[in-house]
Amino acid sequence: MYFDALTLTAVVEELRATLLFGRIQRVVLVRPLVIGLEVYAHGQRRYLLASAEAQAARIHLVSQRLSRGVDGEPPFLLLMRKYLLGGRIVGIEQPPSERIVLFSITKAAESRKPPVSADELADDELDDDETADEAALLRCDLIVEPQDRRSNIILVDDNNLILDAIKRVTPRMSSRVIMPRRVYELPPTPAKRDPLRATAAEIEVILGPGDPVKALVNAYRGISPQAAREVLARACGAVPATGQGLPAYTIAARLREIVAEPPAPHLVSDANGPIAYAPYRPLHLPGAVAMPSMNAALEAFYATHQQPLGRDQRRADLAARLQASREQLERQREQIVAELARANELDRLRWEGEMIFAFLHQLPRGATELVVEGERIALDPNRPPVEQAQERFKAYDKAKSACAILPARLAETEARLAGLDQLLALLAVADDATQIDLIAAEAEEAGYLRPSPTRRRSPRSRPLQVRSSDGLPIYIGRTARQNEEVTFRIARPTDLWLHARNIHGAHVIIRAEHPPERTIAEAAALAAYYSQARDDAAVEVDLCRRRAVRKIPGGPTGLVSYHPERTLRVKPQPCGEVVQKW
Repeated sequence: MYFDALTLTAVVEELRATLLFGRIQRVVLVRPLVIGLEVYAHGQRRYLLASAEAQAARIHLVSQRLSRGVDGEPPFLLLMRKYLLGGRIVGIEQPPSERIVLFSITKAAESRKPPVSADELADDELDDDETADEAALLRCDLIVEPQDRRSNIILVDDNNLILDAIKRVTPRMSSRVIMPRRVYELPPTPAKRDPLRATAAEIEVILGPGDPVKALVNAYRGISPQAAREVLARACGAVPATGQGLPAYTIAARLREIVAEPPAPHLVSDANGPIAYAPYRPLHLPGAVAMPSMNAALEAFYATHQQPLGRDQRRADLAARLQASREQLERQREQIVAELARANELDRLRWEGEMIFAFLHQLPRGATELVVEGERIALDPNRPPVEQAQERFKAYDKAKSACAILPARLAETEARLAGLDQLLALLAVADDATQIDLIAAEAEEAGYLRPSPTRRRSPRSRPLQVRSSDGLPIYIGRTARQNEEVTFRIARPTDLWLHARNIHGAHVIIRAEHPPERTIAEAAALAAYYSQARDDAAVEVDLCRRRAVRKIPGGPTGLVSYHPERTLRVKPQPCGEVVQKW
């Protein structure tokens, strides 16, 4: 799909209306070549995605908060935080007919408050740049070049020197060097014509017996193959195979028209989903539907054509690793069960040894078998029967010792499987990357995963706290450790405790001895929502007093046993007002 200059022009127009003079509150690396900015502008948070991936280079707004998708802190991310975090976007420019966007950003040279985290500022932090002197402002440009395999994201200082880029380009790689402390230069302008000045005489010269689409693309700046096909379809009624005999005057008029007309974002879909987007109504593509914005069209298209971003990608990666660990534990369990099944053969070994001794005086030299009550005992004719009997007794004693520890090993393996299933269930309903990181850290501490050498120390987190419609506090655990904290540290013995019935999920408590039924229903809906059955139409939720809940001796963190007082059937849904998220 072509993210061309016309598309970028429509995006830039929308970005000016939504992001200009906004404040950058968050900077994340969504993927190795994809960055995300959270910008607070015009009383609303906006989420900007910029990609330098060769097959999906683009820049546009997205509706969901972008999450960190890369472990560690690459130098370019640290530099973006230094220069962008807390800064204001004071300019958004696009060179004519080019796939380049320049964000001009100013920021107070010194901030009086540290950020709440490495990549994020608090909403209530003072806007230092509003009160800073002009000379005390840092200025820089964030330049996004969505140009297929030459795509890049570059940070440039006020002296037009490159600070760094998401993809460094050395002299050996290209004549246009992108390296720190080099002067930034725009990509060379191609020797092409301006489509706004297209004339019939030019078109007649350009078109020939060859492909007219290629002819227009090679002759005019900012015209992609899709745009060229649209120009020809508007001028000729269909996309012709040859350039001979075409209406040059009409083609020139349609070419000027498609570049000059106001953006009209459309998304083209077939039975399998979106297949194209355009900042105009594409007459040569059936199934085009008008979209509210170019950003919305791009988000809808790439949502089905790209790997999950940030949170979803991290969730999928972690789930795959946990599933591999689960399969290994399941194989261990199957081996232990098979060994226990073989325990039935122990009595046979002892019986054979006893029978050999009992009928030793009747066995002839070189006997190959002993038959007792219709049961055949195989013998080795080259070995003494006494030695074979003793061998059976030794095998019996050895197997008996091994079998004595198998039940304990089976119980331990099944407990680890239950703990892993709990983590997988909580991961499936994780709302953001921070929660996913906490689950990953718990999985590593429990030995389900190997420790990651690049993982940062997980921040201490608190369970989700919600205020019910009746004003009562409800606590929800969203990791195994939070479940244990909710149940055995926050809850009082007389508080109501809730959990989805017979499935893994969150521990939920109501900090009240006799809460109203409305609060109980809301807490039950939350317990269902933060469980494996989130997508079900209705879920059974057990509730009891906290004193009826017990830890499983020797079991994984967060697993409990309880005796329910009653069971509710509720619809999973978030309820109440969030008081504390972390």
